[in-house]
Amino acid sequence: MGFADPVNYTVVTFDGDYAMLRNESEPDAPLTQVAVALLPEGVTDGSRVQRVMTEYMLL
Repeated sequence: MGFADPVNYTVVTFDGDYAMLRNESEPDAPLTQVAVALLPEGVTDGSRVQRVMTEYMLL
């Protein structure tokens, strides 16, 4: 799986300026921490997002 391949995440929680995301294809992996500023507007707990390279989009 390469960097340009899409990866789907579920937003688990927010912690200040960061969101904790769960990789849907590897649910047992550690959560991924992402700056909220990189996520699309309207993302809340439980939202699903897709990352392609460094861009996130709401699913």
